[in-house]
Amino acid sequence: MNKTPRFISLMSDTTAKALVKDDHYKWFYEDFIKFATGIDLKPYTAIDNELNTGNKVKDYRADTIFLNKNKLVNLEFNQDVHVHTIIKNIRYALRMAGNGYLSGEQYYHRYVTQINLNNKIKSAKVKKWNGKDYKLEDYKSKSYLKDVRIITIDLGKYKGIVYDGTNKYETYLSMLTAESYEEMEKIIGDLKEGKIIMEKLKELGLDDKFGAYYDAEIVHRKEVNSARSDGYNDGKHDGRKEGRKESATSIAKNLLNMNLSVKDVMKATGLKKKDIKSLTM
Repeated sequence: MNKTPRFISLMSDTTAKALVKDDHYKWFYEDFIKFATGIDLKPYTAIDNELNTGNKVKDYRADTIFLNKNKLVNLEFNQDVHVHTIIKNIRYALRMAGNGYLSGEQYYHRYVTQINLNNKIKSAKVKKWNGKDYKLEDYKSKSYLKDVRIITIDLGKYKGIVYDGTNKYETYLSMLTAESYEEMEKIIGDLKEGKIIMEKLKELGLDDKFGAYYDAEIVHRKEVNSARSDGYNDGKHDGRKEGRKESATSIAKNLLNMNLSVKDVMKATGLKKKDIKSLTM
């Protein structure tokens, strides 16, 4: 019996990692990033987040990072953009810039460019930042941090754009906003490259193992957003901590359904062995 592929969004780290690691599809990201920012990713190598433990689950969930000597570019796929999304991204950019390479006593400076692909704006406060490039300033010296640059691509400007024979790269960005294959088909029209990407997404949509990793990321994002929006701390409870544990539990359930070992699930989620075993009872 033929299965119907589930919809796989391009606004996912899991999707991006799968495509960027495949030489047949990484051109899609290289093309629209160069069009929107002027940055050529071809000399860069896609790498796994250095904070990974090396296990495959975290590898799928890692951010999309490109490295060229001491220059690093990080893509942030922000499906729903809250104030805490912006704050998280700034902190992450600073962490990456601070993690220079050490060789003996030698420190190699790292220059970080973070590209925020912002789709749905969930806060009026975010609108003034959206679609703008900015540098970070040291509040004491009032000098800018030259090693950190943040670029924002407002995907809302491309929503609804369809291919007309002349706007290939705008069409790529419009594809990122699609929420169904029907919508994506209308956007792509007769654009050959767009059809290639959509067929790959459908292939991934039939892959149950990929689907589990994809679901884990979606659940994680939703629950972290919920915890950060509704979190509270009255001295006895911390909504953010509770939200993180709920997210880890949901991810653990998905990975157990994939028949991963308890040990692997522990590495992927940070949960204790007894907590994971309780999910199988």
